[in-house]
Amino acid sequence: MNELQEKEQVLMAYYAQYYKGASLEEIQELDRSLSQGMEQPKYKEAMDELKNQGLVHGLETVEERHRDGVDSPMATNEGMLYINDALNLQSDAVEDHQLDYLAKHLETSHLELTLQPVKAYVESLIKEQASEKPNDNTP
Repeated sequence: MNELQEKEQVLMAYYAQYYKGASLEEIQELDRSLSQGMEQPKYKEAMDELKNQGLVHGLETVEERHRDGVDSPMATNEGMLYINDALNLQSDAVEDHQLDYLAKHLETSHLELTLQPVKAYVESLIKEQASEKPNDNTP
């Protein structure tokens, strides 16, 4: 697997965002960024497929849950496990290091992120985490 499908790349962006921690506004911003960067029809198609498979909640559900006072990431538990399985990441790893595992896997697997907004977002989160915790022992 040298290239992830578009829907998998979209899911990976929300997976990375989950481990960064995100407010509703940040979730909405990523949704907007991916929609504009991928062209609306392609993004909508990927999101519809991910929603139908139960891998993401969808922005409407995230916003509704927020109004009810419940924090809700875009990716579902099933979506998180999907990425762990697809990339052979340890799902029981310490959450603080999950982005480190993701970075290492992308580096060593030579997987190509073909969607520029996903690639830019994931790389920026990995760099941000590295700069915040430069002395932590990373895996």
